[in-house]
Amino acid sequence: MGSDHDKLDGTHNYVIWKARMSFLLDEHSLKTYVNSVVVVPTNLDPLKKYSTEMAKAKRVILDGVKDHMVCHVASRGTVKEMWDALATLHQGSSEQWKMYLEQKLRFAQQKGECIDSFLTKL
Repeated sequence: MGSDHDKLDGTHNYVIWKARMSFLLDEHSLKTYVNSVVVVPTNLDPLKKYSTEMAKAKRVILDGVKDHMVCHVASRGTVKEMWDALATLHQGSSEQWKMYLEQKLRFAQQKGECIDSFLTKL
C-alpha cells in the first residue's frame, strides 16, 4: 500500500482514496467483492478461492485506512459491508466539511475579507 499520507482518515479526500482503492482492487481482481455481495460457495475449491480473495480484499481496505478508522470497518462481515460503511461515514463528513467551509466564507466576508484572500488561506 502507499504511504501513511495516502491512507483514508477523517480529513482525507474520500473521492481520491476511493479511486486509488478501486484501481488496487481491480489490479488484484477483487473488485467484485466491493460491488456486490458474493455468495459463499459450497464446494471446497471455490470456497477456498472465495476465502482467500475475501481475506485479500479485506486486507487491502484495512491497509488503506488509518488506525483510528479500523474500528469502523473491521467488524464488518464482507468487503462490501466494509466499503459501504466507509462510504456512508465519509459522504456524511463531506457534507459537514462543505457546511463548515461555507460558514467560514460567510464569516470572512462579514469581516470584509476578499474571497481571494480567503481562498489563499485555504
